[in-house]
Amino acid sequence: MINITEEAQSIFKREIAKEENKNFKLRIAAMKKDGDSFQYAVGFDENITKNDKVLNINDIEIIISNMSFEMCDGMTIDYVELEKNKFNFIFLNPKDPNYVEPKE
Repeated sequence: MINITEEAQSIFKREIAKEENKNFKLRIAAMKKDGDSFQYAVGFDENITKNDKVLNINDIEIIISNMSFEMCDGMTIDYVELEKNKFNFIFLNPKDPNYVEPKE
């Protein structure tokens, strides 16, 4: 399963509500980069293929390819302030070779 913190859910739901196309769902993708690190992408999509899963996480419909799901199962998406007044999504994925468990 993929976990989404309340902060990230709030942002995703706000952005989804802004979309005119109500068929859009959130798509999450993961790709391996050079050196085996993972790269993540998030966007809107309405196309669901036979290679996709559709998840419902706290009333957010998410499309993810089967391959990305294998890489992301157990991941948490959060929305945090990395620098003063600079917020970003972060992907906490124990399957990522470069994963470092966050410290409080």
